[in-house]
Amino acid sequence: MKRNLFIVVFCFISLGMVSCDRISGLQVPTGAGTPSAIQTITVALTQTAALSLDPNQTLTLDSANAATAGPDILALTTTPSAPCDSAAAGRPIDVTIPDDTVISAGSAFTKVWRLVNTGSCPWTTDYAVVWFSGDRMGSISEQNLSHPVEVGQSVDIAVDMTAPAEAGVMQSFWKLRNADAQLFGIGPASNAPFWVRIIVEDAATVEPTQAPEPTATPVTLVQGSVDLLPGEGINLDTGEKTSAGAGDMGLMNTSGSFVLQPGPGAILGSAGNGSPTLDDCRLVVQGTEAVALAELAPGSYFCYQTDQGMAGVARLADLNQDGIRLDFNTWSVP
Repeated sequence: MKRNLFIVVFCFISLGMVSCDRISGLQVPTGAGTPSAIQTITVALTQTAALSLDPNQTLTLDSANAATAGPDILALTTTPSAPCDSAAAGRPIDVTIPDDTVISAGSAFTKVWRLVNTGSCPWTTDYAVVWFSGDRMGSISEQNLSHPVEVGQSVDIAVDMTAPAEAGVMQSFWKLRNADAQLFGIGPASNAPFWVRIIVEDAATVEPTQAPEPTATPVTLVQGSVDLLPGEGINLDTGEKTSAGAGDMGLMNTSGSFVLQPGPGAILGSAGNGSPTLDDCRLVVQGTEAVALAELAPGSYFCYQTDQGMAGVARLADLNQDGIRLDFNTWSVP
């Protein structure tokens, strides 16, 4: 009896060992069934399904986390673009006939506005300035631009007008019109008109006086100071720093000596040690040749003309072994 019992117990023990051996031989893929792996897959699929891309949006991947993060680190950024047709007031906007200029009834005058193309499309000669509302001043209600205006450039728009016969404050509003006959203007929304406002007096009450010779009043467009190292330059119409050759003036190192090199479309000339006026600069010989700085002392002046045709004066405020400092003033008149 004991022998039979021993055999039964032995069989049960053998069967248990075989079962355990089979269980330990199973191969479980690493991470395939772990809760964290399942959770990761679920999150990735959920977020991928929820991601919706606008065709006007840019898909940006954060490179710092790209190696370790999952699909949920993708970020969407929208790059704003300037409207095709947009304008801004120049400096000054009223080149002639500022607001409330007194003009006798029936007298002819020329209104000149200075506008800047701040859109993303150039203005062709199919663009026009058109009367929008207010008092009519003369027979001209629209006038095409005389030449194209590239993006970022300014233009002086002159319209011949005639003061109304009625005395009082008269104001006429104008806008620009593109080649598709769509109107646009100035201001943040590019839809505000610009205007001419005059005070009309009865011709009988206006004493005739001899008109003075017109003279250009120098109005500052931009001014400031800039430190330049070799290979750097400056846009003197905006005051922005650029690389040499890309702006209106650049600092170059030629054979161990510094030179100021005018940029494309700009001219430059040495003006001595006295601070020149606009009229003085018009008498200074200017050209496209580089100006050597080796024999000049701090305090020396230069006259220049930008690639946009604006006149200006620069002063060599400092000259050292590393570079220079320039003080500059660009006028809004040629």
